[in-house]
Amino acid sequence: MSTFAVIVVSIIVCAYELPRLIRMRQRKEIVVFLGLLVISVGLYAGAEKGVVPNPVYWVEMVYKPVYDGLMTWLK
Repeated sequence: MSTFAVIVVSIIVCAYELPRLIRMRQRKEIVVFLGLLVISVGLYAGAEKGVVPNPVYWVEMVYKPVYDGLMTWLK
């Protein structure tokens, strides 16, 4: 998925969620919602461009030794 598509989907989600939050005057929820949305889109864009490493690599780094040890034990 391209970065542009993620931004478009984020705008659609904002257009759907923000009016209800504004109408109910939930200021803290608006700040948290927008903060998390900006962070997530920023991390995705950074991972897409290669600036931020993909989190899957971190998970692989943790579980690879466990997997290798388990496979040698099961053989």
